[in-house]
Amino acid sequence: MGDNNQLDNDVVPAGAKHLSGEREHRHPTAEQARSIGHRRRDAEAKLEQHLREARDKA
Repeated sequence: MGDNNQLDNDVVPAGAKHLSGEREHRHPTAEQARSIGHRRRDAEAKLEQHLREARDKA
């Protein structure tokens, strides 16, 4: 810091909330979005199958 009263960009004052440790919310990449969509479709199909099986047992 030196003799001036300015803080370096990397220094966080005591008691201050440091945001770098928090989760950043960014848009997923195209590949991640495809993967998310695929997992969602698989999960929905599996749920639908379980619901059909449960109705058939009743």
